[in-house]
Amino acid sequence: MSNKKPVLLVILDGFGYSSEKKYNAIAQAHTPHLNSWFSTYPHTVLDSSGKAVGLLGGYIGNSEVGHLTIGAGAVVPQAVAVIHSAIDTGSFFKNKKLTEALTKLTHSKKILHIFGLLSDAGVHSHIKHLFAYIKAAREHKIQKIVIHPFLDGRDTPPKSGKYYLEQLSEYIKSMSNVIIGSLHGRFYAMDRDNNWKRTQKSYRVLTEQIEPTFVHWSEVLEYYYTKNITDEFIPPTLLSSDAIIQNGDGILFFNFRPDRARQLTKAFIDKHFSHFSTKKINLTFFITPVAYNKNINTTVLFARQPLKNTLKHILSKSGKTIFTIAETEKYAHVTYFFSGGQEQALPGETQVLIPSLPKKNYVDHPQMSAEKITEAIVHSLKNAPTNFYLINYANADMVAHSGNLPATIKAIEYLDTQLAHLYKTAIEKMNGIMIITSDHGNAEVMFDKKTQQPRTAHTTNPVPFLYIGHDYKNIDLSNLRKLSDIKNFVLKIMESPN
Repeated sequence: MSNKKPVLLVILDGFGYSSEKKYNAIAQAHTPHLNSWFSTYPHTVLDSSGKAVGLLGGYIGNSEVGHLTIGAGAVVPQAVAVIHSAIDTGSFFKNKKLTEALTKLTHSKKILHIFGLLSDAGVHSHIKHLFAYIKAAREHKIQKIVIHPFLDGRDTPPKSGKYYLEQLSEYIKSMSNVIIGSLHGRFYAMDRDNNWKRTQKSYRVLTEQIEPTFVHWSEVLEYYYTKNITDEFIPPTLLSSDAIIQNGDGILFFNFRPDRARQLTKAFIDKHFSHFSTKKINLTFFITPVAYNKNINTTVLFARQPLKNTLKHILSKSGKTIFTIAETEKYAHVTYFFSGGQEQALPGETQVLIPSLPKKNYVDHPQMSAEKITEAIVHSLKNAPTNFYLINYANADMVAHSGNLPATIKAIEYLDTQLAHLYKTAIEKMNGIMIITSDHGNAEVMFDKKTQQPRTAHTTNPVPFLYIGHDYKNIDLSNLRKLSDIKNFVLKIMESPN
């Protein structure tokens, strides 16, 4: 190896810092190893939300943005901020690709179907963007516009759907050619873990002539809330028989975060799609704000070039070897996002995908696939060590999204045991370095005092940054302020050129 000791960058997804112990799964968990390390080794906290990661001020961080920022070592303007700015300046409504597509639909007198996450969390989408798309379509005199909202309840309170649907209803109430055609819990429409049966349920509601059971969204919410089913998990439900996507129609998917938009998009446009039976629908267009994948051919409104000078790019160019690992839930984040929009492995990089458990949530399985991740890392360290390890443990984030405090505490405690295994091999036996940090907060705030509901969303809290190594007394963390500072710190300790 060109580097004498391995460097492990361990990202504990959703592991934020808060001094308040109440409803704080991290503070309440029994974590003897983490407690010992925090009392021994140098540590600080890093900004991981809002403008510090290229989002709008005050907006919660997320996994995509967090990993992109860490990998880039820079504050990269995010799609939510770019689109917001375009709307505010008016350039949004002059977007050439948007105006050309809408003009085609105007001439054909076909239907525009708009779907995406109805939310103002700014993680996957924003309701402001939806309103702007409706306005643009109206300006082009589109004959009929059908909205298919995906309900959040994950980055927003679990039963906040009514609040957002009321906003949408108020916005379109004077528009006789605009209807809400169906509702979909994001659990179905936005699956990213190859649970294709979930995707299929949304696809069928969007494309098949079935008799609507409900006629108004309020009936849907009332029915499922009484069954203790919250927004995220509401099954795809058709509200109007006139809302079906047919030949010649246009689709506008307004989610700007790719990972949870890919599966449903593929079902519509992938000619070789084989995960379930689909209809052959000749669309006038399929518009997305950003590129969802290089192999997903949509009309992209706000193109973004891949970043070429990320942490992994620099390490690869300097001859360092890289071991990248995560389970399915976070695999895209350590590969595509951390590498600045590049999915394939770099020269010298080994990418390892550990399958996530096929569960609705992880309340009963807070350990997730962490043990298999740890085993793969330890096996690599012992048998074929690389210079740099990029590791994501999803437990804190994914279990905290359930809103279940006891289960999230168990997840944190399990992580502590896994980290101890890494410490034993990488630090004690190999004299390596382990950096423990996070991409955004979540598990440290499990209850929303304002709504008096369990909190399932991310937070704006900072995240810890802990340096573990035998040379810790010589380490200065005073220049670390935000996630984008991690890259240069790692390059410095690995003596790689920036």
